[in-house]
Amino acid sequence: MSENMRIAYTSENKIYLLENGNKTEIPCGRIIKYKEALDSIRRRTEWKTTGSGAQFMGMAENGAPDEENITARISGLSFDGERLIYAVRLDGSAALYQRSTDRKDMNEGLILSGNSFTFGAVDSLEGKLAVSMGSSVNDLHIAVMEPPSSDYTELTDGDTVEEDPWLSRYEKGRIYFSTAGNARNEYGAVGAVSPRSGAYIDPEGGELCEFLSDPKTDYLKIKDDKFGNIYYIRRPYEEQTEGGGVTVGDVLLFPVRILKALFGWLSFMSTIWGGEPLKKGDTGLPGGVKGRNRSQRDIIIDGNIIKAEQLAKEAQLKDDDPAGLMPLSRELVKREADGRETVLKKGVLDYTVCGDGRLIISNGRHITLLDGDKETHLARAQLAMNITEVSGE
Repeated sequence: MSENMRIAYTSENKIYLLENGNKTEIPCGRIIKYKEALDSIRRRTEWKTTGSGAQFMGMAENGAPDEENITARISGLSFDGERLIYAVRLDGSAALYQRSTDRKDMNEGLILSGNSFTFGAVDSLEGKLAVSMGSSVNDLHIAVMEPPSSDYTELTDGDTVEEDPWLSRYEKGRIYFSTAGNARNEYGAVGAVSPRSGAYIDPEGGELCEFLSDPKTDYLKIKDDKFGNIYYIRRPYEEQTEGGGVTVGDVLLFPVRILKALFGWLSFMSTIWGGEPLKKGDTGLPGGVKGRNRSQRDIIIDGNIIKAEQLAKEAQLKDDDPAGLMPLSRELVKREADGRETVLKKGVLDYTVCGDGRLIISNGRHITLLDGDKETHLARAQLAMNITEVSGE
């Protein structure tokens, strides 16, 4: 890693800056405040769920919710040449923020927020921001902005999901992204998602081109470098219904679940403003224990579930073991101008292309620098994603 190269990334829902092998956490003020608010609510209501009285009444809980179940997530991270820009998902709302890489500077500038949309990944280049945003994670589309202005223009639409925008470093104005169609059942609900294709759009001409497509393959995180080479993660397509599919039973239970969701929201607001929830024995907090019993450590990466058992197995590996979390079928591919493809690395979770053409790669456990045929270990990082090069400060 060169002396002047710095990278930022997200890991375990936190932002980190890596420079010369030294890792520093960059505070995300919005999530910190969110957690403090939830902790305050817990402290006000913990007397109802602790102690012998709570045990006798059957209202005792086994500990506080763990970190994985706090419903606030950093979904995207980029560097605009001066400041970090990141997207945050909260309960029923989302926001874009910008801040300095100086961890002591707690000033956080709001770019855009709302409760009618959510955010995916973001990318910055020369004052422009490309962002994946929409009404839900199954309805994301590509939009462009010029922060600090909150105005945005949507470039794609339809019953599709477009993710991981990348502002081309070779073709000025072009934006690369992955796209998939929503397959709906007879009730109009999303039952599955089609294979993800690689596409790009030229905003000025409005041309949208799908250039990577295979019914048996997903193409993810499409990027290019200043030399015109294109990179992407390729993996076998698996129909994604677990966690996203809707069954007839789900549809029949929609009215019940809607009422439960409404009651849960009212109870949460009652806890905040009135000091106690509507339901006896409830904490009034989001993310109840019942919903967490399935597996507290399962996570979803690009629509695929990484099981808690796999994470537990990873914990047994030694720090210097190069093994990652992702299956080897998830390949990082380089495509040259003549169409020739080369598999650069297997088992890749995420990556980024640096300004000089080198690659920073995460396999879920380690971050490495790939410079031609030479690979250098940079840091141990759990589920490092949203990697971005930081320079120019």
